[in-house]
Amino acid sequence: MAIKPIKPTEPLFSELVVRLIAIDKGGKLFSFGTAFVFGPFLAITAKHVIEEFFKLDTKIFRNEPVDFNFWAIQIAWEGSEHKYIVWEVRYVSLSGHSDLAILVLRPYCENAAKYTEWKTLPYTLLPPKIGDAVIGFGLYDTSFEGSRVNNEGKVEHIELKDKAAASHGTVTAIYPQYRDTSMLPFPCFEVDAQFEGGMSGGLVINDRSQVCGIICSSIPATEEHPIPTSYVAMLWPMMAMKIDFGLFRSAPVNGTQYLLELVKAGTLAPEGWEQVVIEENPNGPGCRIAMHGIIRD
Repeated sequence: MAIKPIKPTEPLFSELVVRLIAIDKGGKLFSFGTAFVFGPFLAITAKHVIEEFFKLDTKIFRNEPVDFNFWAIQIAWEGSEHKYIVWEVRYVSLSGHSDLAILVLRPYCENAAKYTEWKTLPYTLLPPKIGDAVIGFGLYDTSFEGSRVNNEGKVEHIELKDKAAASHGTVTAIYPQYRDTSMLPFPCFEVDAQFEGGMSGGLVINDRSQVCGIICSSIPATEEHPIPTSYVAMLWPMMAMKIDFGLFRSAPVNGTQYLLELVKAGTLAPEGWEQVVIEENPNGPGCRIAMHGIIRD
């Protein structure tokens, strides 16, 4: 699979910022948030976005057949025409160290089966600095007007309407380990930008056009506090997330491995990955991950 770097100003950017939707057996469509495609068949979003999906059907926790299909949808443009590239979310890995979730995708439609040139942006695992300029990208206010469902509850045609947002801001605070122990108990940073509802899971880009985090929370401006406050999950904890590489037709690593192993194999190359160290917990499940001397148990 080829990987083509692109710029945030290119129309191809719409293939990176993907919509996460679900459909139940009755044909009803639900919108959950935004995800970022960071490699072939791999997307990342906010963990709380996936947890909202899980609330729809608790059968998933009992390993029973669920009543929902979960999709990631790209929009590819050819001139003024567009087409939907629909992926089934085949596997989900939830971070034990952050508000991050990795999705493993497989083709759901013919357009996806023919998709071979993956687009991506460079991304960094290094924390930003206070004063850095950033832009958050995401999608919100999604509707499905024009979609068609047959008598069996199957979607015959999907028509998505949503609003794309690019919110500019500046990094105002860094929390290397966590901001607090309840709402944001993970490495994150604060920005003075407004992220709309639905943008959760969207990517945040620094002034070097690198993805530096995932949108996780936002507090809108008020008369009392006229400057909005938003929070972005740092990316380095994703290296300790495990992926079942047996789901891929071919992969440079085998079995269920940390994402860091895929990076070591050269398939992905995020800035700063050499500074990540993972240590297994000898007394039980889980692991410890360190970055720049920052330790997360």
